[in-house]
Amino acid sequence: MTAWIMLICGIAHAQDPHFSQYFSSPLTLNPANTGNFDGPYRVASNFRNQWQGVGYPYLTGTISFDAAVAKDKISYGDNFSVGFLGLFDKAMGGSFNSNYGGLSVGYHLFLDEDRMHKLSIGFQSVLVNKRLNPAEISFATQFSSNGFDLSLPSDEFFQNNNINYVDWNTGLNYTHANESGVYHVGFSGYHLTRPEESFLGDKTNIIPVRYSLSAGANKYMGETGVLLTSALFQQQARSRELTLGVAYGQYLRSPGNDISVFMGAWYRINDSFIPYFGFNYNDLQIGLSYDIVASSLNLSKTNNRSFEISAIYSFRDKSTDKRFIPWY
Repeated sequence: MTAWIMLICGIAHAQDPHFSQYFSSPLTLNPANTGNFDGPYRVASNFRNQWQGVGYPYLTGTISFDAAVAKDKISYGDNFSVGFLGLFDKAMGGSFNSNYGGLSVGYHLFLDEDRMHKLSIGFQSVLVNKRLNPAEISFATQFSSNGFDLSLPSDEFFQNNNINYVDWNTGLNYTHANESGVYHVGFSGYHLTRPEESFLGDKTNIIPVRYSLSAGANKYMGETGVLLTSALFQQQARSRELTLGVAYGQYLRSPGNDISVFMGAWYRINDSFIPYFGFNYNDLQIGLSYDIVASSLNLSKTNNRSFEISAIYSFRDKSTDKRFIPWY
């Protein structure tokens, strides 16, 4: 069996699909972010092209929609929210595909009458489909003097090329807002039911629970600036990942429009350095990032091309004072 198949069949022990711009993907970062924003509706989307210079790149994309469905109908401004999430992950040129469709619910409770302290809780149910096409994969037994010949028998047997299961996630988030800025910390857990996942019928191949801890601050710098900091720590089985960074945003004076630009960088420890550029135009937020591999995987100058783009559009209340703070 080739290394590729060992990797795919043991994918339950690998990390989940993720984004460098995790802060621009609220429903994949923490289910408690469902509806955790100012306004009635929000649409968010991310696309990632990873390791473009190493064979077939990994393509990952997501789109989400969330809404506050009971805002101003619960005491102290608390609200109940719902959200929908779609995500795809494409590997090996489409030979291995993962698709996710999820439903999220969230509740946001203000802890004081001044509405400066808020506790959010969220739950998420996800339908997962993973498909493997062995006909497009080469095996050691198919290697000939002329290279790999896919017409030769592979001598490999897959009990199931199509996997479906339901997954469950949950999370908590605390937010504090005052005149100096907005501060938040969140904790979430994924694969709480530890579903089975195997193309070979191995019932011992269980997806381990992934734990996530995130924190960040939007610190106002005078009337036209904001300093943004955030960090994300994740652990799944023996895999651990820490990403942290900072960006500075500057408001650009424009009659009739809210425009701001952001520049900064994030660092995924022992993995990648990630320059970031963001642009806000009224209710639309665009983010661009580029992963520069800083680990042992950087074996050539062509394998560090991982590009990511994000977009968030928030339908805000006309009565709400707008402040150019991006991210959930």
